[in-house]
Amino acid sequence: MTNTEILDLPIADIDVPADRARDFDQDTAQALATLILTQGLFHPIRVRAVGDRYRLISGLHRLRAHEINGATTIPATISAAGDDDAARLEEVMENLGRGELIALDRCHHLYELKVIWSAAHPDFANGGGNQRSRNGGTNGSTENDEPEVFGFASSLAEKVGLSKQKINAAVKIWENLTADAVGRLPGTDLARKQTELKALSEQKPPMQRRILDLILGDEHPDITNVSGALAFLDRGTEVSPAEKQFAAINTAFGKLTDDALDMVVQNNADRMIASLKRLGRI
Repeated sequence: MTNTEILDLPIADIDVPADRARDFDQDTAQALATLILTQGLFHPIRVRAVGDRYRLISGLHRLRAHEINGATTIPATISAAGDDDAARLEEVMENLGRGELIALDRCHHLYELKVIWSAAHPDFANGGGNQRSRNGGTNGSTENDEPEVFGFASSLAEKVGLSKQKINAAVKIWENLTADAVGRLPGTDLARKQTELKALSEQKPPMQRRILDLILGDEHPDITNVSGALAFLDRGTEVSPAEKQFAAINTAFGKLTDDALDMVVQNNADRMIASLKRLGRI
């Protein structure tokens, strides 16, 4: 049997590891179940044999979608991975390659790859080899002022289609997020935005908890991002909708050329004149 041969395996014989790299989303599985009913399954799941059973490597949402549809078997390919690390590497690389990961999952996957890579290259991970140190080597930083992660990013960049700087930044975010934050972020809008994850990860652990309490709680529905939470904690009051509008417009307004500014004024002349009268400027 080759590791590309597709077999119909009994779903009851497939075990799902508890420590998977990608979080399970029920809505995604439900939507996928509907798609599979109408179009079929395009990509088989990936498993490895463990004794007389199989252990899932990749395809949890496809597996759960088949269960939702009442199927008892599922197309699968058998991996030659001989241990958990090799299986984990397959899972992470497939998920990265499919390009479907949200920001939080991408940070997690790249961190997982760093762990696997470090285990396979102990000379680099322990300070040996010809690589930059965690403190940036003799230059102190990379082009992006982010320390090179052992040498891992250099070896991975071409394989996953990301720059070394983006890989390093994603790994750093995951390393700096607290376990509490990692547990609360899945399923939230924050989990989809790397800029928000970065801003959160830059805060100390107690502050990360307070920020998430504000954003994810019910008492302050207008606080939806890290900057809004920090502003509230600093001032003791929420940023009003008008203040949010002002901040966004004022930044754009300051970048206008004179010609563009004249066009804006001409198009909004009556409102601007009325505003200047209210302010006592004319």
